[in-house]
Amino acid sequence: MRIFFGILLLCWSVLLFGDTLQSLHISNDMNKSKEWRLERTNFYFENDIFVHTDSQYTNGVKLSNLYFIPQVDSLFLKIPFLYDKTKAHFVSFGVTQQMFTPKDTTTSELVISDRPYAGWLNFEFGLHQSSARELNSLILRVGVVGSASQAEATQKLVHKLLGNEEPQGWSNQLNNELGLNLTLQHKWRYVTKNYEGFEGNFVPFVEANLGNIDTSAKGGILMRFGKSPIQDFGSSSVDMGGENGIPIRTNCLCPQYEPWSFTLNISLAANAVARDIFLDGNTFTKSHTVEKENFILYGSYGFSARYHHYALDYIVTRTTAHFKEESGGHSFGTILFSYLY
Repeated sequence: MRIFFGILLLCWSVLLFGDTLQSLHISNDMNKSKEWRLERTNFYFENDIFVHTDSQYTNGVKLSNLYFIPQVDSLFLKIPFLYDKTKAHFVSFGVTQQMFTPKDTTTSELVISDRPYAGWLNFEFGLHQSSARELNSLILRVGVVGSASQAEATQKLVHKLLGNEEPQGWSNQLNNELGLNLTLQHKWRYVTKNYEGFEGNFVPFVEANLGNIDTSAKGGILMRFGKSPIQDFGSSSVDMGGENGIPIRTNCLCPQYEPWSFTLNISLAANAVARDIFLDGNTFTKSHTVEKENFILYGSYGFSARYHHYALDYIVTRTTAHFKEESGGHSFGTILFSYLY
């Protein structure tokens, strides 16, 4: 597990330092048509501190890079059965850590009626092909659940830095388990008539997830309206809308005639859940479990803002209960910083 964690940290470092990748011949040179071009870097921070709670899905951090592929030569870079050479093709790489805790973190005893402590650290590889009207994405996540995810150490460090009481129940967290999950997603994009730079976008999506971490089916819609929207398939929280900011084609994210853009965003979604390891417990070993809800609704609102190559998204998400004994639903906030190359 230490070796695996070390590999993930190395991937994080590679993502963080774009110059390293460019030295490996992945560059922004428009004239070298066969080389991958870095399009966008995204940094997500999710926490329920934005809504003044500290439980359930309590924290998430993700760093990702998106690359345009001018020429798709390898079979491994084609989405099986859906590959279309007429569309723009992209590859994404990401590293994510998420953590989940019960409401009462002051006791070291197992809270039987609340969700288990759990962490999920994973490396993500995604294939995306887009046009002005639709997007297909295939995403593979490989990682670890349990103490190897380092979620316990992360939460204790943050609480110490903030002067908060140290959580006491991490000895009850899920056992270490290798996680494999595959996501297939399709988005549509409908655009209203542009009126003096103001425009509306409607982006419905459907998604299927398969793996020992999450087996589910999602569907929903993103609606945004504002001034000179970025020409992509929208922004979302880590688990809801796939990779952030996939362009409708290459080299068109920022309208050349406008140095800035701003939109107000609303999203609605539903999730039918067959398996959720963070509620159902470990796949192959005995662990704490709770009875999950099989149908969950999501609603979110926020804004997207861009100035030249810098973008900021803020999203507040509210969900219905994830398990039978959860009191009401849960909310959390997402801040997303992006650089558009």
